[in-house]
Amino acid sequence: LGVVLMLGLVGPHPVLARQTEVLVPPASAQVAPTAQAPALTVSPGGAFLRAILVPGWGHASIGAYGRGGFYFGAQTATVYSFFRTRHRLDEVRSRVRFREDAVRAQALGEGITDETAIEARLEADEGLAELGALLDSRESQQEDLVALGIFILLLSGADAYVSAHLARFPDPLELEARPVDVGRVEVGLRVTLRN
Repeated sequence: LGVVLMLGLVGPHPVLARQTEVLVPPASAQVAPTAQAPALTVSPGGAFLRAILVPGWGHASIGAYGRGGFYFGAQTATVYSFFRTRHRLDEVRSRVRFREDAVRAQALGEGITDETAIEARLEADEGLAELGALLDSRESQQEDLVALGIFILLLSGADAYVSAHLARFPDPLELEARPVDVGRVEVGLRVTLRN
């Protein structure tokens, strides 16, 4: 039984060859695939504008849902980080104002009313210097997040524009294989060139 199965699997079988011939239509009946790209309802400019308005929308309109999700997620994370940094920046500014008021009140309590002397005290205060460094750091972080958000927005638009253009091109290579005879297969490679 094992030998019969091995011969059936290894050697060409006339019944299998006939089934293959029946399943594959003759070359004259085969319709050559068209080089037309699928029609898109969104132009590249429209995809760009959609991606600028809402990151990911331009990609979703041309069927690139994975890329659209990536840009939407990246922009959402950037906007969230911006507002979180903005909140922290407001907290630091509040702490700076509180510390300045405390130093001024202490100077007035000691009888110092000269504004230049009070300013000198504010500059010499170590806690105020540390808060000033933190304030500068938070402002720099906010500027970086604004630049990153603009970059992601423009990158999303440009990528949607290019993807919409590329979606209109036909597939450049087509590989076709069909059985010719028992044990023989004909393989063809078709390259589509523009113009």
